[in-house]
Amino acid sequence: MRLVETIDRKGDVGPAISILEAHRVGLAHRAVSILVWNPERTKMLVTQRAATKATWPSFWSNAVCSHPLVGETYLAAAHRRLFEELRVRVPVAPLFHMLYGPVRCPFSGAFEHELDHVFEATLDETATIEPEPAEISSVEWVDQGQLAALEQSGELTPWFGLILKRVSWTTELNGVVDSSASP
Repeated sequence: MRLVETIDRKGDVGPAISILEAHRVGLAHRAVSILVWNPERTKMLVTQRAATKATWPSFWSNAVCSHPLVGETYLAAAHRRLFEELRVRVPVAPLFHMLYGPVRCPFSGAFEHELDHVFEATLDETATIEPEPAEISSVEWVDQGQLAALEQSGELTPWFGLILKRVSWTTELNGVVDSSASP
């Protein structure tokens, strides 16, 4: 049984519970999201969630969305999950964190309610990516216009939409933690 650590409104870590239970009752818990850019920062890697995912199956999202293990740092979780989900090892930089939810998935009834620490990384578009089929059914490099079209179609996960409102398409990685964001 996979466990996640719950968090309170201040972001303080509480007891660990099963991930299935956290999503069933909508209890806030720790999460990580990773944005992956091409070196020119003109395209972003997006992933289509596997059809078997408990929340937002087959929706498009940021490169990696996951949870730290009990006692694991957000940074360590970002590195671990980037490799486990895409078989990619590159440096990641923290961007910001946000508390979102509870948001109920219209397909499963499960809730997303997470303190999400968002990271970013750079990867060449020709790099080998091997998506973990239990997590990801498809990957695509998209530009701003393509991503806007996906957003308009209603095919993005709710947290990815929130993340996109806070990132910029520039030629440099931000690499700064936003300490003004609510936990």
